Amino acid sequence: MVLWAEHDGGYNGDTWYWGALILVGVTAAVVIAFGFPGARLSRPAWIALVALATYVGWSYLSIAWARSPGDALQGSNRALLYLLVFAVMLLIPWRAPSALLALLVFTVGVGAIGFVLLFRLASADHVGDLIIGGRLASPTGYFNSTAALFMIDALIATALAARRELPGLVRGLLVAIACASLQLTLIVESRGWLFTLPLVLIVSLAVVRDRLRVALAALLPIAATLVPLHRLLAVYKSAGGTALGHAARNAGEASLVLCAVVFALATLGAWVDQLGRAPRLAPARRRQAAVVATIAAIALGGAGALAATRGHPFAFVSRQWDGFVHASAETVSTSNFGVVGSGRYDFWRVALDAFLAHPIGGLGQDNFDNYYVVHRRIDQEPAWVHSLELRLLAHTGIIGFALFAVFLVASLTAALRARRLPSGGDLTQAVAGAALLPLAVWVIHGSIDWFWEMPALSGPALGFLAMAAALGEPRSRERSRDSEEDPGSRSVERSWSGRRILAGAIGGAALLAAVAVLGFPYLSVREVSVASSLRSSNPAQALAHLDTAAKLNPLSADPGRIGGTIGLQTGQFAQALRRFRQSISRDPGGWYAWLGAGLAASGLGRRDLARRDLETARSINSREAVIGEVLGRVGGSHPLSPTAALQMLTVVQ
Repeated sequence: MVLWAEHDGGYNGDTWYWGALILVGVTAAVVIAFGFPGARLSRPAWIALVALATYVGWSYLSIAWARSPGDALQGSNRALLYLLVFAVMLLIPWRAPSALLALLVFTVGVGAIGFVLLFRLASADHVGDLIIGGRLASPTGYFNSTAALFMIDALIATALAARRELPGLVRGLLVAIACASLQLTLIVESRGWLFTLPLVLIVSLAVVRDRLRVALAALLPIAATLVPLHRLLAVYKSAGGTALGHAARNAGEASLVLCAVVFALATLGAWVDQLGRAPRLAPARRRQAAVVATIAAIALGGAGALAATRGHPFAFVSRQWDGFVHASAETVSTSNFGVVGSGRYDFWRVALDAFLAHPIGGLGQDNFDNYYVVHRRIDQEPAWVHSLELRLLAHTGIIGFALFAVFLVASLTAALRARRLPSGGDLTQAVAGAALLPLAVWVIHGSIDWFWEMPALSGPALGFLAMAAALGEPRSRERSRDSEEDPGSRSVERSWSGRRILAGAIGGAALLAAVAVLGFPYLSVREVSVASSLRSSNPAQALAHLDTAAKLNPLSADPGRIGGTIGLQTGQFAQALRRFRQSISRDPGGWYAWLGAGLAASGLGRRDLARRDLETARSINSREAVIGEVLGRVGGSHPLSPTAALQMLTVVQ
């Protein structure tokens, strides 16, 4: 999960595919090491696992009716990745200490990424690679997912920092990580994060253990984030170049100094907390103190929101709503929090229309982009729906939505059992509550954004949800104790019965199928990646790699589309036309391949064929002005020259 976070959130196929293949092996290793789960899992946990597996199966089935089968296969493989994450984390017989260690590794790992970013900002080290349009995009490459990643890290760090079981230095480090993560989140200036923040905080306080201690732990990082707030928000206002470097340096230096101060104060406070244990308050007093601490934390957060909206939160909400419903163009502002305009209203309108048009099975997994281009009202071409709920409905229909809803309800039922289980102990309850925090951000903020496609967010959300569910399995602890006390029962438990042999055979076949369904597309993606790096220096070799990619994944339209583009760029119009035809046969709804085919046919002097292809491209994407311009050139007295075709292609790209 930390590696995904560092590598563009794991978004690219050549990043998450290898993670999925590794998880196939990890799944096999977990089953071999701990045995078939059998009665170790409760009914809610089994229902959750079966429901998610059925959803993944339904996703693969959607390839049959998807307009772009290659995209549906890729999306289904990503869903399989999340099934593997959930299964691995569920099948491990977690105990509270090991689960706590897992959360610490993730939190400190993402925190280390955050500190490296702050050091780079403080040294003005290639900040243009980190900050795009005045906003921090690194490490995920997308503003809102970066904000969500650091928000998840801040929440877990704060929840764990309240635990007396951890050494004082570790608790101080966790508070410093929470401080750094909050400051980086503000540099991102995500409006979606700001809108969903109140609900995320409410849900987070509802699921954590010892709310009073967690709220008190949150006070220091929140207060330390408000001190350099003007410097953090000033990064957006810098115009780039020297101004950007200066603003980034000011923000980074102030953040690092405050994180160091927070670390020292929090460590000292943790030592005092551990050495001088205060007498336990009565329940009524604890509730009163928790209310006071929560109000203080919310007040500090509200002060930050007030400053971010320049003292006019209600006017800010009103402007944002008006821009959401009526405007598609973004306004110019000195803060991204003040920017008005978003395409989400149109994205969601089309997604709902897609569901109503295909209510049972949806469009097919990951097939929203081509449908949106045909039905859009604004000049944007998003690949994703920007909403988890509408994504499920538009891509996999009511059946997919219902299966995923069953999965969430069942897994939360199992996880909340650990949160409330008296026999599990205080630490088990606390760890289970902290493990649910990534899911809160993923679902709430992800309801208005595209986080499903980011393994760096979906992995922690679903993986730690599974870990919390595993902590709520009392049968696992009882069977483990019985086996330790009775060696004979242990040997019987591990004996190979006929049922276990059958289950092992089915599981082995499933793992081999997973290797095949993931392995060949991954090799195809790697070939496409190699070809993309060679397209300028060695076009012939790049085309050879694309031929291999097309054979490894006979559903993907990418090799033909990229190969056709290379053919146009090198003046090989016959080659380009053949490869664009291959892409069209695999993805007939992709307007770019039709445009490329029209350019190639025009370059060959086949004007009638060029006109037909270009008319098809325009029927798919009527708002693309370049298509009409190309049609006008084709209708003239001369076909497009290679130079003119290349110029048209460059404009589109």
